[in-house]
Amino acid sequence: MTQLSEDQEKRAQQLHSESFVFDFSPHAEPFLLTSRQREVMLKSLERGQSLRSTLSAMANARIRELEKDSGALSEIQEVWQRSGVNAVQVTLGAMELALDEWEAVVADLARCYARARLGYMSVCTTVEELESSQRNGIVGLLLGLQDSLPIGRDLGRVETLYNAGVRVIQLTYNTRNLVGDGCTEREQGGLSRFGVELVRRLNELGVIIDVSHSGYGTTMDAISVSERPIAFTHIVCRDIYDHARGKTDEELRALAESDGYAGIAAVPHFLQKGGGQSVEDMIEHLEHAASIMGVDRVGIATDWGFWSTDFPAELHAPALEEFGRLGFRAEDELKMGEALGEFVNWTDWPELTRSLVSRGFPDEEIKGFLGLNWLSFMRRSGA
Repeated sequence: MTQLSEDQEKRAQQLHSESFVFDFSPHAEPFLLTSRQREVMLKSLERGQSLRSTLSAMANARIRELEKDSGALSEIQEVWQRSGVNAVQVTLGAMELALDEWEAVVADLARCYARARLGYMSVCTTVEELESSQRNGIVGLLLGLQDSLPIGRDLGRVETLYNAGVRVIQLTYNTRNLVGDGCTEREQGGLSRFGVELVRRLNELGVIIDVSHSGYGTTMDAISVSERPIAFTHIVCRDIYDHARGKTDEELRALAESDGYAGIAAVPHFLQKGGGQSVEDMIEHLEHAASIMGVDRVGIATDWGFWSTDFPAELHAPALEEFGRLGFRAEDELKMGEALGEFVNWTDWPELTRSLVSRGFPDEEIKGFLGLNWLSFMRRSGA
């Protein structure tokens, strides 16, 4: 655990409790495996169901559990309270990213709105709504896609997504699609003509463009073509560790020059080679990004999800197989069930704030990293 003096400890606790804390997560909530969840998971695996079918069954059972069991609802609310996270950008259709499935996005939309009906979460589309959720003690959900595949060739679907509350769309995942190239593609090109059309349509609506998983050419094209600032919502710095999911200093400079935003991920095997990565490794990437982009354009985006210790061990093997279809390669050293030093479970999120205090950042800069920089970006991007 990060060692702090008594005064630093009090300062870290106060900063974390009083700040607007925003994160990026593939899922609308951490994996909290109740006995009911485990039962549904094991039955699905016994029947030989696919990972996507198993996760979908678990997600639907979770909604029913929260609707009917006040104890389960209190338990998940306590997890959010202990984490201190006020809002997250979630990925719709995350379980089916390897497929071109519009239905998966629709199913996740329905589940997000079901959570909102329960009163502990709220679908937010503006800065004002995110801030209002925080004031009311409700977790804000900012809806997004991590691939434009579900849009297909139909730009009309962008309008549908916007009307449903989606405010962030990533152009590509790891591989090539109709828009451009992902970061693990064998050959790297820029935006396609259709990709340029999509960027312009997203600009018209005010949907934030994300290129976290996009390759170099697509990333630089998106920055150039977009009339609004864009985001790298969850990345690491390639000049610190040469990983395919990282962005180069050149990309970071281009993003800064266009007034964009970069969120630094907490995925251990993205941060350094080998094992034993810590929160300090993540902060090193954040410091590097801030040195290039400025402290007001960088934040935290843990990407807490499938790789984390909260993800059930029984699903590790099928998840690794699925990620292979998503374009992760052997050299990317994808791992499951990892902790980031003292950041072991979602409830350990305050450790990130403690580390920022330990590194000597001023209070205002820490508040920016925790979430205010994201809100400022949303305002200047016109979202």
